[in-house]
Amino acid sequence: MSDQPITSIMIIASTARMKYAGSNMYAEIMIPGVAATEAALPGNKGETRVFTIGASGTKKASEISPADISISTEPPNEGNAWLPSALYVLGKGDSSDYQVICAIPEWPEQVWLSQDPNDHYLPDAVPAISLDLVLKALNPA
Repeated sequence: MSDQPITSIMIIASTARMKYAGSNMYAEIMIPGVAATEAALPGNKGETRVFTIGASGTKKASEISPADISISTEPPNEGNAWLPSALYVLGKGDSSDYQVICAIPEWPEQVWLSQDPNDHYLPDAVPAISLDLVLKALNPA
């Protein structure tokens, strides 16, 4: 598999099955200089959404790290926190297959997302986070 400039990003996001995990919010997923999108979250418990967005072609998958990728909550429908169960970011070039850029197969239960930190207690929700911090929450060593 060749490491071509990324021209398409695929996001696979799932909502946890825990009580109150679902949300009607939107999220922005951003890779600066490469791609950004605002999309409706997979709102119901256990739901998964897959969507693709165009990318700039300025970086190869090997040049993108989880620290480069962030997710933040967006209006409308604020007022409830979202807890993902998994999040995957894949990228491909014009003539290549998708390859994994970042995989979070088990989202940490302590990282809830919301514009209002009071939408979830113990711990408070966060409005935005980079995926490297999510991975560090999984492996705090």
